Formats: sequence, structure tokens, C-alpha cells
Amino acid sequence: MDQVLRVNQATTFVLRPELPSQLEASEQVAIAAGSTYPLQSYAYADINGGFNGHIKFALRDRTINGFNTWFVPSQQAQVEAGGIVVYPQEDQESMPVLWINTSTLLKRRPLDSTRLSPEEVVSVPRGQIYTLHSYAFADSQGNFNNHTKFAIRNPEDFVEGRSTWFVYTPHAFVTLDNDVVFPRQDPNAFILRITQNTVYKRRPVDSSQLGPDERANATQGTLLTLSSYAFADSQGSFNGHIRFALKYVKDDINGLNTWYVYQEHARVERAGVVVYPPPAPTPPPQYVGRPFTLPGNVSTFYTDQPIIPGGSFTWGEATREATRIPETQAIVDNIIGLARALQPVRDRLNRPFQINSWYRPPAVNQAVGGARGSQHLFGKAADIQVQGLSGRQVANAVMLSWPGGIGIYGNIPNIIHLDTGPKRTWGF
Repeated sequence: MDQVLRVNQATTFVLRPELPSQLEASEQVAIAAGSTYPLQSYAYADINGGFNGHIKFALRDRTINGFNTWFVPSQQAQVEAGGIVVYPQEDQESMPVLWINTSTLLKRRPLDSTRLSPEEVVSVPRGQIYTLHSYAFADSQGNFNNHTKFAIRNPEDFVEGRSTWFVYTPHAFVTLDNDVVFPRQDPNAFILRITQNTVYKRRPVDSSQLGPDERANATQGTLLTLSSYAFADSQGSFNGHIRFALKYVKDDINGLNTWYVYQEHARVERAGVVVYPPPAPTPPPQYVGRPFTLPGNVSTFYTDQPIIPGGSFTWGEATREATRIPETQAIVDNIIGLARALQPVRDRLNRPFQINSWYRPPAVNQAVGGARGSQHLFGKAADIQVQGLSGRQVANAVMLSWPGGIGIYGNIPNIIHLDTGPKRTWGF
């Protein structure tokens, strides 16, 4: 099927994926909105990552200024095949975000900073974020010396006029729809679960003794990844409180990393097992997640309740811990149908699945850059990480048996998109 590049807004084709201001006049050409060009091929990334937020394309049966291959900013054009948009397609529009977790340096090359000139490094503070076009942690020659290579999506956010930089991997992380997708999360990380509505505290005392800036509301069912926790120090216990330090800057509470919570209102888990407070002997089975109701149902559901009996996927994963309640019973039924389709895949691969995004209400889908008509809007799609496998490896394993859509992405290589919509594939 013939492919066509359609220019959606006035732009500039460039011979190298850089800002026009960094190129010679002979390396760029102005293009009017609405222009179309027959394509021989296109790409939005290669083994080394994305093209600084550009689509690379080769023209079919023609040249521009004597050249066949050009680049165009990906926000200003789309690729069509037979009148159907094939890039961006489905959740290729969703934007990964890089978070700086420790004050560090951005680098032009993935080397120790002592080996770089002052012109090759830029200081960035903890909490700095960049919306990405793509990122990579390795190429055909191996990894980047424990660095992450990333391309910033928006030109106005470029650092010193450049899109592509490196950052020391332990000092940063990448999220998609606010879930960490790189580096892969430690399955044995400590997780704080809030078991009833309560408050976070800056000091381990009764909340009536704290000022407004020393406490923050904590909602039942909230899950937080921890770098550490403690219930006592050399001076003794914390007055019946857990002291915890958050692992990711995105989870900071009122801009602060370390807090206390009353231990009767929370618990610490590791690999799904409660490690503190020690559970009572043989407790009766019960759900302790956030309660909520669903359209078409009169019973109460809980965020830690399996969607299908005995299944691996919970309502909390499908609804983002009950913050994305389906609007109709049809969407609820679609979520159940997707859980039934995913369970045999989970059983066959026998590895933990991390759900990065399942149901998205329209406002959320728009906010995260999801495609119009995304299957996530109907509860039919999930973006998933499988422990120890890339998105492509999972896709290869399910290609013959999966009944709906399968998508992988060059700019978010750990993710696979699975949906129960029409059978189709992309990214291969």
C-alpha cells in the first residue's frame, strides 16, 4: 500500500535532525501546510534512539533540491497508508517523560564528567522533567556506559539548543502515563500501602500537634515505592509510626521526600508480601484496597481485588487505583474481557506484568497525548511491561495467539500495547 507524508502545519524539511537555526540554508527547505509527498520509506527511530523529535523519510520517484531523504519535526506531519494514519498510530502519541531524580549533569557524551569539557555538561536539579520523543539505553555496540540517551520532544525545552543528551542512569528515570518504565522497577522494592484514610506527617506525633505545613492527606489504597523505611532508630520506636523515604521524585509529598505515617493506617510490602507491621497469624482473607463502585453493579469493589476470580490483574491496575472509574457498564465489561484475554498470556510467560496504563477517561487520554479513538478509552487496551523481556520479545511470544492489536515502539522499547480491538500490528 502506498505511503504518503502529509504536512499538517507549515514546517521546514531538513537534511539533518537539528533545528533549522543550526543548519546551513542549503540543508533546509520551507514546506507549506497541507503538502503531501509519496514515500518510499519512513522511520521515527533506529537502534540508537529517536531522531531528535523528527520523522526520517525517503521520497518515492522524486527529490527536493537533489536529495531523496529528509527529516521533518514529528509534531508537524503524519504518515498515511491508503488514507489511514499509520504514524503516529494508537499510543505512539503517548509521551515518555524523563525525571531527574538526583541533582546531576546532562552530558553530550556518555563518559565520566571528569573526561568532558565544560561545554559538554549542563547541571540540572532534582525534580527537573523533560517530555521525550525517545530514549535508549543501548545500541548495536552495547550500552552507553550506564547512561541513558534521550531526545527531548519540544524544541522550546531543548537544552542549550540541543535535543539529544545523556544522563547517568541511576540519577534519572522515565515514565509513561506517570508509571516508571525505565530503569525497570525492582520487583523486590519496598511498597507502602495506605490501608485507610489518614495523614502523612513530618514528625511522629499526634496530628493535632502538627502545623498545616507538617501534614498532608493520605488516601486509602495509595501505593508508593520506597527507597527505605524504618519503625525505630537508636533512640527507640517512632511513637507507633513508620518513617519512610520515597524512591521517585515524582511521588514527593509537598516537595519533600521523607515522612511518617501511623502504622495502624499503613503497611509495607515486598513482592506482594507484608513485611511490616508483621501480619497477625492466619488472618482472614480480605481486601484492604480502596473501595469503589462500578456502573451496572451494586456491590463494592476494591483496588486489590482481582478483575476475574483467581486472576493476576486487579481493578486497581485497570482504574489507576480507583482514580479512573469507567463511565459505563460497557467499559466495565471491556475491562473484564481484556483481563480474561491477558490471563493466559500471563500464565504462559510466568513472569510479573506491570500495567502502565489501562482504562483512560477522555480527559486523561488527551492530557497524556493518547491517540483519538484509542482503545484505552473503551477499557480494551493495556500498556504493559513484562519483567525481563522487551516489548518485541513479548510480541513475538503472543503474535500467533493474541486476538486483537499488538503494538511496540522504538521510543519506549520496554512497552508492549495489547488490546482487544481489531486484529492489527504496528512497530515491527
